[in-house]
Amino acid sequence: MKHVVLIKANKPEKFNYCKFGNYKDSRGKNVELVDINDNKVSGWEMFQPVVSLDINETYDKRVYEFLQDHPLIKGNFIIEDLRDNEQKLAEIALKSAEAITTASSLSDKEMSDVSILLGFDPNLDSLMLKANIIKFANSSSDKFLSLLNDMDKEHRIFLKKALEKNVLSKPNGVWKHGTLNVGLTDDQAIVWLKDNADVYALLKHQLRTGKIEKVEEEVEEVAVVSETIEPSSISSSTMKELEKDIDNK
Repeated sequence: MKHVVLIKANKPEKFNYCKFGNYKDSRGKNVELVDINDNKVSGWEMFQPVVSLDINETYDKRVYEFLQDHPLIKGNFIIEDLRDNEQKLAEIALKSAEAITTASSLSDKEMSDVSILLGFDPNLDSLMLKANIIKFANSSSDKFLSLLNDMDKEHRIFLKKALEKNVLSKPNGVWKHGTLNVGLTDDQAIVWLKDNADVYALLKHQLRTGKIEKVEEEVEEVAVVSETIEPSSISSSTMKELEKDIDNK
C-alpha cells in the first residue's frame, strides 16, 4: 500500500524549477542525498510545483528525509502527508458520528438544556430543535461533546436561566445576586454557587416557582476573650475587701 507524501510549492503559479542541494543541518552535520544506486548526488531537482513521493519506496523515502529539514523548504514549500490527513479525516468522521448519535438520542429535557447552552430557542418545535442540535453536532462535534460532558453543565444552564428570569443579574459583565458580586466570569459564578449550596438551592426554587425565599445570613460569632485576674497577683488587703463584700451580699 502506498504512503503518499506531496511536496508542494507555496506559490505554484510562480514556480518554474528548484534544486535542493546538499546542506548542513542545525547541528552542523552534512546532509547528502543518496540515489537509488547508493551513490551520493549533489541534491534533488524539482521540475513541477507539486511532486508526489511514495515513502514506502526506498529512494522516495530518502528524498523525503533529505527534504524535511532542508533550508529551502521553510516558507517556500509544504510537505503534506496524505496518510496523516486520511487518519485525521477518519478521526473527525468518527467523532462526528459519535456526536450525531448522541444528539439523536437526547430526551426532550436534555434537548431543552442543550439548546440553552447552544443559544437555541428551547421553545422551538421538538423536531426542529432536534434537527438544529444534530446539525450543530455534525459541524462542531468536539464542542458539542465537550458541552455534554462538562461537569459544570448543570450550573451553566442555571446561570443562563437565572439571568433570563432575573434571579441573577449581570450588569457590566459582572454576575450579581442582589447587590452581592458573585463573579466576573461564568466559572467564578459557578464556584460561588458551589460554595453557597443553601443559597443555590433557594435560587433554584425561586427559578422554578417564581417565589422569592428570604436568604438568612449566618452571622459568625466572634469569641471575646476577657482578661482574668490571677489570684496570686491580688494583694491580701484587696482579697479581704472582696471577701467582705461577698459576706455582706
